Amino acid sequence: MRKELRKQIELLEQKMSKSPNNMEKGGSHFLYHREKMIRFKLLQKKLSQKTLAKRLNLTESYISKLITGKRYNQDFERYIIHILDVNYCCI
Repeated sequence: MRKELRKQIELLEQKMSKSPNNMEKGGSHFLYHREKMIRFKLLQKKLSQKTLAKRLNLTESYISKLITGKRYNQDFERYIIHILDVNYCCI
């Protein structure tokens, strides 16, 4: 269990280093932590962006924009709050 969690966190850190919201590159603190939390919850639920796109009937590139915060979609916000259990109070 711990080894899996460590691998997930390492993979997440690699993805987050390339994020446009990275604070070292002048990104937003809130958007960085929001993106990190969403990506971590996707890893925990073993969902890919492709699967998420199919469930929400959206394109993969649009899902990427929603995750990074470049775009906003109310259905996506509902999904991440209710299904992925992302809570903005903890960010």
